[in-house]
Amino acid sequence: MSTAEGAAHGQKARHLADELRRGVAELRWRGKLPTEQQLADEQGVSLSTVRRAVDLLVQDGLVYRRQGSGMYIADQATGPLVGVAVPSMTYYYPRIIVGIERELAAHGGQMMLRSTEWDPVEERRAIESLIGAGVAGLILAPDQPALAEIDLPVVLLERGLEDPATTYEFVGTNHAAGARSAVRHLQALGHTRIAYLERTGQHTAPQVRAGLADDVVLTRSAERWTRADADGFLDDLLAEGVTGVICFPDREASLLLTAALARGVAVPGELSVVSYDDEVADLSDIPLTAVSPAKFEVGRVAVNVLRARLADPDSPRQQISLVPRLVVRESTGPARNGLGY
Repeated sequence: MSTAEGAAHGQKARHLADELRRGVAELRWRGKLPTEQQLADEQGVSLSTVRRAVDLLVQDGLVYRRQGSGMYIADQATGPLVGVAVPSMTYYYPRIIVGIERELAAHGGQMMLRSTEWDPVEERRAIESLIGAGVAGLILAPDQPALAEIDLPVVLLERGLEDPATTYEFVGTNHAAGARSAVRHLQALGHTRIAYLERTGQHTAPQVRAGLADDVVLTRSAERWTRADADGFLDDLLAEGVTGVICFPDREASLLLTAALARGVAVPGELSVVSYDDEVADLSDIPLTAVSPAKFEVGRVAVNVLRARLADPDSPRQQISLVPRLVVRESTGPARNGLGY
């Protein structure tokens, strides 16, 4: 096996291990995992990938093997049962969920997980079901919550920073600081005409926008971009002489990149593109430089904030923001002649 093949195999195993962790946390299996062959068939991977994934769970203490009998889930329920509700299981939140699960497991706790699919009615049902299951506290990423009605400790995920007056405990990403890092990166490359393009939303997009100050010459928004939107935004960029653009989130950045390449605009030669979220930024035709929130750490720290609240209900409330890092890839480079035009 070549080095590249080995790396790809390792990545598949890590992804499968994360999926199995979620399954354990959601109580998908009771006591015992399916056989390696069953997991391979269900997940569409090789037996060797399954074995490597299970090895990672064994290292974490979540699973143990019994010779000739199978793979068993370790009994770690010595800590609290924590209810977790997130709006999505497919974008942004999976790494946060892994951080929650691993930190709970390290302290003997368990997670009961619900996905609300951005539906306020489902969100209420999820919270009610978690409370009804007897959880000790809640970690929530609510969309339209009725938090005042909850008589349990609550820690918010990626919520709170947009409301300076909130008294709830939260752990989230300082998206304004992330936006500033993108601006500084482009300015250091000589870009003076910088634009910001976004998919609108009530939580993250306003915070990203707030971090741009007066350093952008053009801002455009759409609820959900189409290819036509991307083409129209590209027209605006070229008309305004923009050479650097910050795009939220990754999908929309990829649409803009595709539009630019189809038009013969060189990236990064004529247009440097920075994406925000870093979920799939590295998978674009030209891997995108991206602001990368510390999602795993958001989940891990949220658990510790909740544990502190459960241990001492009268302690000062914590509101924690984590600064994302900038991952530089191939989509950004020096402005032409270093002058920004």
